[in-house]
Amino acid sequence: MNLGHSQRFAGRLARQAVGDFYPGPRLMPHAVLHAMDPLLVFAFSTVPQGGDELAESTEAMLRGRPDGPIMLALWGSVRTGEIPHQDLRELLDLMQCTWPDCPKNRGELLAWLMPRASAIGRCLLSISGHRSDDAIAPAERLGVGLALTWALARLPAFVRAGRFPFPLSDLEKCGLSIEELQQGVRTPAIDRFLATEARWANEMLDQGLGLNRHLGARLRRGLRAAVVRARRILDQVDDPRNDIFRRPPRLAWLTRWYCAWRGLIGVKPRP
Repeated sequence: MNLGHSQRFAGRLARQAVGDFYPGPRLMPHAVLHAMDPLLVFAFSTVPQGGDELAESTEAMLRGRPDGPIMLALWGSVRTGEIPHQDLRELLDLMQCTWPDCPKNRGELLAWLMPRASAIGRCLLSISGHRSDDAIAPAERLGVGLALTWALARLPAFVRAGRFPFPLSDLEKCGLSIEELQQGVRTPAIDRFLATEARWANEMLDQGLGLNRHLGARLRRGLRAAVVRARRILDQVDDPRNDIFRRPPRLAWLTRWYCAWRGLIGVKPRP
C-alpha cells in the first residue's frame, strides 16, 4: 500500500467519522484536505484510540516507519504540513479520552474541550501554512463551536447510551432533568435547553470567524463554508418543529452546495 492508497483510505474514514461536518463541495486545496483527513479521523472518532500501542505506532511513524494505512497517511500529513512532532503527540494523547459525562458547568466542559481544540487547531494551521500565535485563539474557538454543534447533533445518541455531554448547570437553568430528556419528546423545557446550547455554539463559531484574516483566500472559503454548515445544523436543532430524537439533523446535498456558495460570497457573525 502506497501513500496515495493510504490517503484515500483515510479520506473515506474521515467522511464516515465527520459526516456532515466534512468539507464539501471542495473549496480548499486538495493537498490540504488530504493532509487533514487522518487528523480528522482521530479528532472525530467516538472510540478512544488509547494505549501504549498507539504511542509506539506514533513514535515509529515520526521516525519514518509508519505502521498501517492511517499512520502512513498521517506521516504524509506531517511531512506536508511540517507539523511539530510535539503538537502531534499531544493531539493523539488528548484524543484517547471520551467526551466527559455530566460536566457540572461550562467551565468544566471548556477545560476539557479547549486543549483538544487547541491541539487540532495548531496541527491544521501548520498544514495550512498559516500558523501564527494570533491565529491560535480564534482556531480554538472555532474548534469548540464545531465540537458543541457535533455533540448537539448527536445528543439523542448520547442520551440513549446513558451519557449527557453538556453542562448540568445549563440543564438546571432551563428547568430540565436528564430523566425528562431520556423520554425523547420535545417539551418547552427541552426547547429552551436546545436553544441555549445552540446559541452558545453559534457564539463560539462567530468568534472563530476571526481566523479568516490569518488564512489565504481558498482556505477562508473552506472555513466560511464549515461555519455555514454548522449553523444549518444548529438551526435544525433549535427548531421546535424538528424532532431531533426521531429525525437527527442532516444536510441535504443541495444544502451543502448552498453552504459552499455562501463560503464563496462571505459570512458575517450572526446578530
